[in-house]
Amino acid sequence: MNITNDDFSIVFDEAQRSIVFKGSLRLLNVKEYEPVKSLLSAAHDKSTGQLTLDFRDLKFLNSSGITTISTFVINSRNSNKLKLEVLGSKSISWQEKSLINLNKLWSEVNVVLS
Repeated sequence: MNITNDDFSIVFDEAQRSIVFKGSLRLLNVKEYEPVKSLLSAAHDKSTGQLTLDFRDLKFLNSSGITTISTFVINSRNSNKLKLEVLGSKSISWQEKSLINLNKLWSEVNVVLS
């Protein structure tokens, strides 16, 4: 399960229970993030135990993308089906500022910034 274009890629590895985001994700609005939302939902449904969201190679994510990720975290919290781990990079400014806030949405999210 993948979404790719010239600017970004999002790859769900079912065996590893991880979603890897790379590039720059600059879709225009929340509606344009529907394929991303669908991929996240499908990954959630197919995963057990833990799901890792790896943003370490995502250079940019706009506010509509952050809203999409935040909504996914809230939905995951409400389903209480699995644990979420979020990997980010301290060297990418938006990640340090935004990813840590996912803990405010769900205290069980394990955010690891390296």
